[in-house]
Formats: sequence, structure tokens, C-alpha cells
Amino acid sequence: MRHATFWPTIQSFLRPGDIVVAELGTSLFGAQAMRLPAGATFIGQPLWASIGYTLPATLGAQLAAPGRRTILLIGDGSAQVTAQELGTHLREGCTPIVLLINNGRYTIENVLHGGERRYNDIPRWNWSLLPAAMGGESAATMRASTPAELSAALAGAADPADLVLLEAVLPPSDVPEVLVRATEQSLAAAHDADAGR
Repeated sequence: MRHATFWPTIQSFLRPGDIVVAELGTSLFGAQAMRLPAGATFIGQPLWASIGYTLPATLGAQLAAPGRRTILLIGDGSAQVTAQELGTHLREGCTPIVLLINNGRYTIENVLHGGERRYNDIPRWNWSLLPAAMGGESAATMRASTPAELSAALAGAADPADLVLLEAVLPPSDVPEVLVRATEQSLAAAHDADAGR
């Protein structure tokens, strides 16, 4: 599975009135290319580069609008920063659909700074065990590494009665096209600024 197929699949999963929360990084850049359905709300926080923001923000969205379906798009690195909030979701009876992009690293850091640095690789967690470890034995956990598996998992997660953690496995160096273009534009602007000095 690659970002080129992942994001259109997620877009087709969305419904009018959904709350979509996108974490800074590949999740935010991928989500920018989606067309949201009528009445959907989008929450993101690109300004301060505060990774981990969206897992607790999703909790706030769920508590503020319990009747709306809430979908969190977050990378595995960002999720590791505030993963304990899954326990609060479970305690409060929240039912978000957490779409966790598992690529094993802080991919955006490698993209923005060039090359692949070992310090951007993150510890491999067994995400399917995490909700139960936090008291959420009834939470649904799923894993998808192909477009067909993703579609099947989303069909099963469409109307959650409990928290859903859907781990989507993507290649470590694959990124959304929007991020590729933004990086190219940023590098070109920096080059032009240097040439003008």
C-alpha cells in the first residue's frame, strides 16, 4: 500500500458531518488533498509543529460532539508521543476511529532535511496490544498492509461501538504527493533566496 492509494480510500470512507483530525507530518499533508463531505469538520495544527497534539485533540472533539463520527489520522511517531491518551479515550467511552500510519519513522523529518537519518527511526510497537494494555479489551484493532485489507478494515470500522485502532502499514520512504510538491517549492525558494544574496 502506498500514499497514492491510501488517501483516496480514506476520502471515500468519509461521511457528511464527520470530524477529521490530522496530525502534523505525512498525515496532515495527505489529508490536505482530500475533499471533505458536506458538514465535515477538519482539525489540524501545522503552525507550531507540535507532534502528538491530535490524539488528545481527538478526545476533546469526541467529548464536545459525542454524536459525530471522529476520525484521527496520525503517524506512528506522533502517536508514540501522547499514546497514553488512548487510555483516557477508553475510560471516557469515546469511539474514535484511529487510523495510524505505521511507517516506522519520522518520515517528514527525512523528507524536509534530506536523506535518511537513523535517529528518525522509531521503536516498533505492537499497536494491536496497546488498547487492551490500557483497559480497552473491547476496542477493535485491525492491521492493513494492502489496499484490499484497508478497504475491508474500513468497512468493519465504519460504525464503531468502541474505539477502533486501524494500523495502516506504509513504506518508510513513501510520502503524499502534496508533501513532495511542498518540499520542492520550499527548496526552490531557499535556493532563490541564496542566489539573491
